[in-house]
Amino acid sequence: MVLRHQIAVLERQLGEREVRFTRPDRALLAALLHRLRPQTLRRMRLLVRPHTVLRWHRDLIECRHAARSRPKRPGQPPTVRSIRALVLRFVGENPGRGCARG
Repeated sequence: MVLRHQIAVLERQLGEREVRFTRPDRALLAALLHRLRPQTLRRMRLLVRPHTVLRWHRDLIECRHAARSRPKRPGQPPTVRSIRALVLRFVGENPGRGCARG
């Protein structure tokens, strides 16, 4: 009840202005509230709408997944030595084939 009253006072003082959450605030709220059912979130008195909290959680998971799936080294992976040797052998055996560089 005390927390609800403090939020009500804060909302009243802000009036029409919106509360701005920082990125760490969003991450913490999303991590704490994501396990609650949407019905439970709707009954709680929050400064944001329940679907906003769920969106923050989706964004948090998306960023984590993107960071993990990012390649370790940028660029094209190196060619296997045996394939490189085979291509160079084909070039030597067929000098008139392929595009002319120059």
